[in-house]
Amino acid sequence: MKTRAILLTVGLFALRAPAVTAQQMDMAAMQYWGTAELIKYHIVGVYQDSTFIASDGAGLADIGDKVVIDLNWKMSQQTIVGTPVIQNSKSTISKVRDLTPACLAPVLQGDYEHYELLSIKPGPAGVLMFTSTTSYPVVEAAYRCTMSRKPVPAKVVTTPVDFSLPAVMLFGMPIEASDGLTISPDKKFFTVRKNGWTWTITPTKSGGK
Repeated sequence: MKTRAILLTVGLFALRAPAVTAQQMDMAAMQYWGTAELIKYHIVGVYQDSTFIASDGAGLADIGDKVVIDLNWKMSQQTIVGTPVIQNSKSTISKVRDLTPACLAPVLQGDYEHYELLSIKPGPAGVLMFTSTTSYPVVEAAYRCTMSRKPVPAKVVTTPVDFSLPAVMLFGMPIEASDGLTISPDKKFFTVRKNGWTWTITPTKSGGK
């Protein structure tokens, strides 16, 4: 699995939360998460979208991909504790086609890997830094639409991307669902959707009272 440049900033900075009052808040949830010192995050990212499959932007396909992440977050220091565990999956590809439907469809001479997460490191202001790659194979793409095909060279692109975890205190706030972020009815996990990705983020309190 590998990646095109995808902006994954999904934290509070991207939210437009409505005004809230103390009476509207879930005080039990606020108290529970307010005492957390160590939080375990289980993060599942699923990608499904039409995507360029050649290094020069030629050709499209419906791409599926998935990554699973487990990490520990220390609240007092706003940083990762230990080494995150990353499980990458192989990309799936279907409906390979030219950008113009009437033109010859491209032919892949190898595997396209959309997203391969290589590392996760703490960044500034509590933001995570994901480093990932997208691997393009040699692709025989349409030349003058229907005359013939010409090879587009293989390429591996490495991309660093900011990823902000939604604040656990949101479980205690009456945040309205949006296209960017929703909270499960049982207040157990967040769902974030952006740029073809659906991220399910489940925090578990591990430290504190």
